[in-house]
Amino acid sequence: MTTIISAPGDLIIATSDGIDVRFAGIDPTFLLPPGVGESSEMQGVAVYIEGVPSLETRLRDQRHVQEIEHWAELRKRHGTEAAGRFPIMPGEPVLSRVKVRLTDDVGTEYRWVGGKVAGTGTEWDGCWGYAPEPPMSARLLNFEFTLDGEPTGKSCKVQLS
Repeated sequence: MTTIISAPGDLIIATSDGIDVRFAGIDPTFLLPPGVGESSEMQGVAVYIEGVPSLETRLRDQRHVQEIEHWAELRKRHGTEAAGRFPIMPGEPVLSRVKVRLTDDVGTEYRWVGGKVAGTGTEWDGCWGYAPEPPMSARLLNFEFTLDGEPTGKSCKVQLS
């Protein structure tokens, strides 16, 4: 079990391209997917973020639906190659700019090992994986959030139990 010790009151950790991004939680013993890290059984820390729903997110979602319809029509008329790449989910360029610098109270070196942002049904959700799993001696995880590599000035501290 984890307990949030400190965090922004509204959990907003960045504003990316006009969209507020919220800290949505962690899983300190996340089983990393196969092919990530040194072994398929490796655990790490998952950090979840989400774009805050707003008029702007709804407008971008509507525009995305129109882009998909246009892409499908091009594909139908001229073939897959002519249609090009499937339209990028609107949350992808927004959320992919937000990252985390993860530390703990015992000096563990955490590294980013992958993640995912946006997808059907998760248009404004993101998850970043960091390895390794916190050692048993760690009691506190610190999350410093960045936008395009620069600190946002927002952080969270989570106590491990």
